[in-house]
Formats: sequence, C-alpha cells, structure tokens
Amino acid sequence: MIRANHSKLWVRFSKYFTKILLGFFFSSTKYAGEYEEKGLPILMISNHFSFYDGFIQILLNFKVFKRRFNFMMLEKELRKNMLLTKIGASSINKGKRSSIASLNYAVEMLQDKENLFLFFPQGKIKSIYTREFTFEKGLLSYVLENTKNDFQLVYNVNLINYGIKLRPDMCVYYETHTISTNTNAEDVEREFNRFAKSCFTKQGLR
Repeated sequence: MIRANHSKLWVRFSKYFTKILLGFFFSSTKYAGEYEEKGLPILMISNHFSFYDGFIQILLNFKVFKRRFNFMMLEKELRKNMLLTKIGASSINKGKRSSIASLNYAVEMLQDKENLFLFFPQGKIKSIYTREFTFEKGLLSYVLENTKNDFQLVYNVNLINYGIKLRPDMCVYYETHTISTNTNAEDVEREFNRFAKSCFTKQGLR
C-alpha cells in the first residue's frame, strides 16, 4: 500500500486551491453543525456525490476540526497522481490481500489525536438525492472492531441549492459523536441515515 506523506507546503497549498476552486463553482458555502473539541482523533463519514468531494471536507477540516487530513483512495488512481499523498492520500486495493495493510493503516490513523480520517461509506459516487445510504461494511467494520481507543465520529452530508442563481450554494452539514469500543457498523449506518434525513428536511427536500 501507499502511505500518506504530508507536506506542510502542499497542505497549505491545498487550502488556498480548494477555496479558489469551490469559490469559482459555488455561489457560497454555508456550514451548519456543532462541534466540541475533546482532543480525540476523528473519523469523518460523508456522502459521495461529485468531483468536489474531498475538497469540501478539506475546507470543513480547516474551518472546524483543524486536524491532519487523511483519506484513502484506490491504489491504481493514486499512482496516477502521487502528489495527493502530500495532502493526506493513502491507498487501498479492494479485494486484495494487501487491503489488510490499508485497513490497519486506517486504524493506526485513529490512534493519533492529531488525525482526521475521511471515509466515503458508499464506496462510489451516488446521486446527491440518494435518500437511503447503504454502507460498504468492510473498512468501517474493521476500524470499529480494531480501534481500541475512543475517537470522535463526524457525520457530514453536503447538499446544493440552486434557487434562481447561476451558481448554487453549497450547504455543509455536520454532527459529531464520541465513539466507544461498543459501537458497530450497523449503529453508525442507522445514525448516519437519521442525520441525512434531517439534512434533507432542513434543505426543504422530502
């Protein structure tokens, strides 16, 4: 597997590049949520609907959580752009024996209070209007079963609203919980769906 190799210069660059990118394509970015700093590592679970995923969470992290940003992507895709390792990318080969090393790496990330690890549980891009989220259980189950320390779990749902504007508003919703060793993947999936439903309601979608 390929491990993240954070570079302060590239992390700083990612912040400003992301602000410019999202500022160009979206009229505004609105944040709605509550967060209490507890000095714990963070696992962020987000909906996966567009090219902009990842960039949105980079800005959310800079704005709210202020952690070392980590995310995982398919190794064949990461090898095409190894610079992404400098802003926190690591790799996984799904269905291969080497994926165990990637899963253990995710567990390792959640042992350090300085880290935030981003996880897209759908596994691939789905419609932004998806109402019921079905998780790929592999990584999440492994992390929950093998991470022995407490950490914070962040549910993040991102939605867009055009209204009468040429460029839409981006609405970034988040909710935080402290996870213990008793939490399982089914609990997390159920709670994420509850949170997502509340986000659709706030957005005026039924």
